[in-house]
Amino acid sequence: MSETMLEVKNLKAGYDTAKGCVRAVDGVSFTLGRGEFLGIAGESGCGKSTLAYAVMRLLRDNARIESGSVLFKGKDFATLPAAQVEAHRWTDMAMVFQSAMNALNPVLSIGAQLTDAVHAHRKVRKAEAEAMAVEMLKLVDINADRLKSYPHQLSGGMKQRVMIAMALILKPELLIMDEPTTALDVVVQRSIIEKIEDLRSRLGFSVIFITHDLSLLVEISDALAIMYAGRIVEYGPARALFSDPRHPYTKGLMNSFPSLSGPITRMGGIEGRAPDLLTPPPGCRFSPRCPYATDSCRSGDGPALRDLGDGRSCACTLEGGLR
Repeated sequence: MSETMLEVKNLKAGYDTAKGCVRAVDGVSFTLGRGEFLGIAGESGCGKSTLAYAVMRLLRDNARIESGSVLFKGKDFATLPAAQVEAHRWTDMAMVFQSAMNALNPVLSIGAQLTDAVHAHRKVRKAEAEAMAVEMLKLVDINADRLKSYPHQLSGGMKQRVMIAMALILKPELLIMDEPTTALDVVVQRSIIEKIEDLRSRLGFSVIFITHDLSLLVEISDALAIMYAGRIVEYGPARALFSDPRHPYTKGLMNSFPSLSGPITRMGGIEGRAPDLLTPPPGCRFSPRCPYATDSCRSGDGPALRDLGDGRSCACTLEGGLR
């Protein structure tokens, strides 16, 4: 068992609106060990990105952490003063944002943007910052002469690798990646995934990888967490969860993409739509879409994550009867 680096406990976060609080993260708990790779999957709107922003303490405007804790190396980021959080952000934990390849400044060179990230957090000379930028570009397989290039001169895959280099330039211990391969073709997606895994083995950082594409996560993740309507509904070792999903929602996700081997089968789907998080349904939040739901599933606060042994847990009262 690796040393625990990050422990999220009963985290609740959301957005204040005129109609009330939209709680996009509702009682989420998980742990991440040093050097581990955690994949978080779920359909759009389930709260994955809000969870990432809450862990990084980047929620702004009407967004806020309501309660719970985010223990990073023993310090609670949920309550730590902003100045202390800033001191850790990017140096100890960093993030590759959703649609990150479009976040590069179009009027600044790649080198200027990489070195700016260094100067913002460390007092180093220009030559040292440039050397760090060259080193990181090499690690993501981009030639050093691209330091003088502008974003429009790079392909989508190269821009994404530049953003990964920018996140890793200060050698953080935790990297959070929010759908880093969205809008890239499958070949480039594969190369990005392989590069992340290669860098993790070299540098030893931990990864939280967020995506709506469960198939991306199976081969590289140590553990998977499945989110639905602000809550984790299933958690466990990646291959065990993939080969034997216990929650109906996880089963639905598995059936929504084709297998690359074996006999041809008809793909399934999940009927209906995700609930409104302003007024979520009573009981299990998946019950309005679940083909196995009973009356007991539609009352109360919904099932909590139940330990199934072997590092697995599931939030379903029918678990075991669906297998």
